[in-house]
Amino acid sequence: MPNDEFNDYLFKQFVKNRMSRRQFIGTLAAAGASASVISGLTAGKARASTPRYGGRLVIGVEAMQAQDTLDPTKYFSTSNIQMGYAVHDMLVNRDANLQPMPWLATSWEPNDDASSWVFNLRQGVTFHDGSDFGAEDVIYSMTRQFREGSEAPAKSFMSQIAEIEKITDHQVRFNLKAPNADFPMILSDTRVHVTKRGLEDFSGTPTGLGPFKVVEFTPGVRYTFVRNENYWADDGPYVDDLEFIGIADNTARINALIAGDINVLLQLDQKATRLIENSGVAYPINAPSGAFLNLAMMLDREPTNNPDFRMAVKYAIDREGIRDNVLKGLGSIGNDHPIAPIDPYYNANIPQRAYDPDKVRYHIKKAGLEDVGIDLYGSDVAGTGALASAQHLQQSAAAGGLKFNVINPPSDSYWSAVWIQKPIVTSGWDPRPVPDLIFSIAFSNTSGWNETLWDVERFEKLLVEARSVTDFAKRKEMYDEMQLMLHEDGGHATLGFRNFVDAARNEVQGIAPHGSGPLGFYQAQRTAWIDA
Repeated sequence: MPNDEFNDYLFKQFVKNRMSRRQFIGTLAAAGASASVISGLTAGKARASTPRYGGRLVIGVEAMQAQDTLDPTKYFSTSNIQMGYAVHDMLVNRDANLQPMPWLATSWEPNDDASSWVFNLRQGVTFHDGSDFGAEDVIYSMTRQFREGSEAPAKSFMSQIAEIEKITDHQVRFNLKAPNADFPMILSDTRVHVTKRGLEDFSGTPTGLGPFKVVEFTPGVRYTFVRNENYWADDGPYVDDLEFIGIADNTARINALIAGDINVLLQLDQKATRLIENSGVAYPINAPSGAFLNLAMMLDREPTNNPDFRMAVKYAIDREGIRDNVLKGLGSIGNDHPIAPIDPYYNANIPQRAYDPDKVRYHIKKAGLEDVGIDLYGSDVAGTGALASAQHLQQSAAAGGLKFNVINPPSDSYWSAVWIQKPIVTSGWDPRPVPDLIFSIAFSNTSGWNETLWDVERFEKLLVEARSVTDFAKRKEMYDEMQLMLHEDGGHATLGFRNFVDAARNEVQGIAPHGSGPLGFYQAQRTAWIDA
C-alpha cells in the first residue's frame, strides 16, 4: 500500500501535468492504492492549483489569414473565432452542461409563447476605451448581424428577430418573427458578440468588452493583446500578454509546443495525442463533442450535382476506419447529416450507411464516372484530421472504381479560394447546441454559408416551424425528417464526429475541456494562468 508521501509526490506530478491521468492511475494501482483513494486524488486535481496573475500566453493556430478580422459578423475560421473571444464578449455563455449561462445578460424572461424575450443586462461594465456598456450597444451589435446587406454567417438565424426594443439603459426586449423556446441559446453562438454602438471599422485597435485589449492586429501577420485590467468577471484574465502565432504544418506546430515556442496549441492532430502525453512537457485537452468533419459537395455544378455521384461518395467512406485510424478513437461515426449520435435530436431510425465498394461501383457507373479522376480538396484548416480523412477516403473509394485526386491547397487561402468554390472539399463545423443553429447556418437557402447550396422548400418550412414548437417529441419528428432529407439527397457526407483535442504545456493551467468548442469553448485565454 503506497504511503501518503508517495501519494503526495505523484499527485504533484499529476497536477503539474508531468504525468498523464493514465500513468497516474496506473502507478497508484500498481502500488496498491484503493479505488477510493485514486478517485479522490483524481477529483482533487481541479482544486489543487490557485490561479496566478502574470506571464505571457502564446497560442499556436493552424494559419494566419488575410481574412482574419475582429468584426464578429465576419469571423472566418476556428482560429479567428478564438481571437474574437479575446476582445469581445457575449450576452449568453454556455456552461459545462452545454446550457445557456448568464454573461453580459444576467437573466432573461420570455412571454407566454416565447415570441418575445426581455433580457436584463449587467451593470458597471465598460469597454476598453472606458465607455459604458448598455442597451444601445446590444441593439446595435445584434442588428448588425441581420440588417439589410449583411453577409454575416449568423444572419440566417438572427433574422428571426423582428425588432429589439430598449426598455431601460440595462434592459432590452427581443421581439421575434415567430416563437422560439431556444432563443437564449441562439445568443450564445460563437459569432454573436456584443460590440460598441456605432463601431464599423474593426481594423487597428478596436475597442471591445472582452478580457484583452488589442495591441496589434495585422491580418495574416501579427496578433498581440494585453490584459484588460477592468474586465468585469472574477475568473480571469490572469496572463498579462497574449499572442497568436500561425503555424500551418501540424508537425511544426507540435514541435513548437514541445520546444516551448508556443505554450498552447489549438486543434491537436489526434494522431499526436500519445506523443504529447509522453512528452513530459505538455498534455492534451480532450472534450467529446458534436463537432464534425465532412465533405461538402456543391449541388449546382458537375460532377457533384449528380445524385449517383454523391451516393457513390457516401458509400465510399470507411467511417469506422476514419474514426479508428484518423481520429484515433477520439470521435464517432456519422450518417450524412450534421446531428451527432450524442444529440437528443439524433434520428436513430435512419439506417447507418456503411462502407460498400459494390454500391460505390454501381452508383459511379450510373454517373458515368468510373475511374475518372475527381479533384478533392482537403485541408486541416477545415478541422484537424480533415486532410488525413480525405486521403483515407481516396484509398477506400478506389476499391469501388471512384478515383480521387486529393489536393492540399495553401492553408491561408482555403476559405477564400476553395470553400464554396470547388465542387467537393473537406469542411468542418463546431457543434451547435440545438439543430436550428446548424441547419440555419449551413443548410438554409437564406445563409451565405450554405456550403452545398442545399435548397429544398420543405426543409425551409420545417426549419421555421420547428422554432415555435415547445413539445420535444413533436419538434424531434420535424428534425428527424430534416436529417433524413439530407441523408438521402444532400451534398453533405459526414467523415466523422471529432472530439475537441487541443494541447498545452505543463506550466499552463486553468483550461477546462468543453463540448461546445476547442480550448474551453474559445475562452482559454481568459481562464488560463501560468503556473511557473
